[in-house]
Amino acid sequence: MPSFAYLLLPVLFWSGNYVLGRMTVSEGIDPYTISFLRWSIACLIILPLAYKKIWAERHIIAKNWPLLLLFSWLGICNYNLFLYIGLTSTSVTNAVLLNAIVPVIILITARVLLGNKTSWVQNTGIFLSTIGAIEIISRGSLETLLHLKMSQGDLWIIVAAISWAVYSVLIAKRPKEMSLIGFFTTTALIGTAIQAPLFFLFGSTQISDLSATNWGTLLYMGLFASLAAFLCWNLGIQKLGAATAGQFIHLLPVFSISLSVLFLGEHLSSFHYIGMLLIFSGIFIATLLNKKLMTLKAAR
Repeated sequence: MPSFAYLLLPVLFWSGNYVLGRMTVSEGIDPYTISFLRWSIACLIILPLAYKKIWAERHIIAKNWPLLLLFSWLGICNYNLFLYIGLTSTSVTNAVLLNAIVPVIILITARVLLGNKTSWVQNTGIFLSTIGAIEIISRGSLETLLHLKMSQGDLWIIVAAISWAVYSVLIAKRPKEMSLIGFFTTTALIGTAIQAPLFFLFGSTQISDLSATNWGTLLYMGLFASLAAFLCWNLGIQKLGAATAGQFIHLLPVFSISLSVLFLGEHLSSFHYIGMLLIFSGIFIATLLNKKLMTLKAAR
């Protein structure tokens, strides 16, 4: 399989997760049940393959448990649960376009948490992407913007994006002595455990009411959107590098919106196109153009 396919597949799997997540919540299955069962399935699949690694790294886990707890809370629990909650009252199109600003949110978060400085080029990109997000949230309506009216689902998606951004920035502090499979399995187990009380307290769906189609969707989420995506993504990074891998995540809106139009009958409005143009322009300026200018500057 070509090297780029290892990066293309995870984006496709994650795009399918958005569409299936929207379809599942539309059928009345609550987000707490979806997220908990998805990660329970992922843990059941990965644990037989990774338990030896976890046992061998138990002392590392015990030493770094506060950090692992934070990663689990941000990346496994918050991001996924908030995403599904958001999809109960917003469209897949809005969700993926708002998530498209994650790379820019990461730049801001890295500056706040790690003291990383941003250039004027990056700041320009951040500004454009922010305007694009506002365009989507306001539905292109000045009246909506002035009265601060926005979908509750959009707010949940934004909080989910912030959680993922903080997770992505802090991942640099991942215990280096832990294997990737050990780290992923440990955080998946902890994240699922965090969600367990939320599932029992707020989950309204009866497990016995889930259809074969529902279980098939959850299996996809656990197997492909979680495990396969993680493994392929890391293989792709090893083959092509993190810088190249980061650019593939920008295909998420393209794949997700295409799937939502095909399978959910969603339609694009003018504010979607405007917001998309601004977000992608901002991302291009803050990442690719900034990197190009920095390379030229270093070569002088």
